Amino acid sequence: MKKTIFISILFILPIQLYAVDSNPIEFTDPELEKRYHELTQELRCMQCQGQSLAGSNSGLAQDMRNKTGNMIIEGKTNQQITDFWVTRYGDVVLYNPPFELKTYVLWLGPLVLVLVGFIVLLYFIRRHAKTTATPPTLTEEERDKIKQVLGK
Repeated sequence: MKKTIFISILFILPIQLYAVDSNPIEFTDPELEKRYHELTQELRCMQCQGQSLAGSNSGLAQDMRNKTGNMIIEGKTNQQITDFWVTRYGDVVLYNPPFELKTYVLWLGPLVLVLVGFIVLLYFIRRHAKTTATPPTLTEEERDKIKQVLGK
């Protein structure tokens, strides 16, 4: 039983799902197609949040890919296209948002969390070290009392 489950998992794990563009845009110029692929890798799917436009199967990603392709065909620059999506969805649509006042939390948040975690860890380590420190050496009188209590 365990062997069949293990073998089944081995067959399932390597399967990768790729986004299939249901309405692919045909580019006459390979440079335009290259720009399209670069932009769809740099832009985030707003429905999936963790996937690029190129890797998402959602309907919204398909619409965003179509709009991006049409804007490239219309002659818009990469900056104009990213500005359009940022205006529509905010900086979260970019995988690498700019380092600005409003995006400090995105850039510095993880660093602050790691530092806070490190400080808390140090606090607990020091507290533990104080509570488990070896007691001072006992005097001869204290040793005798312990022996009496233990019955030795």
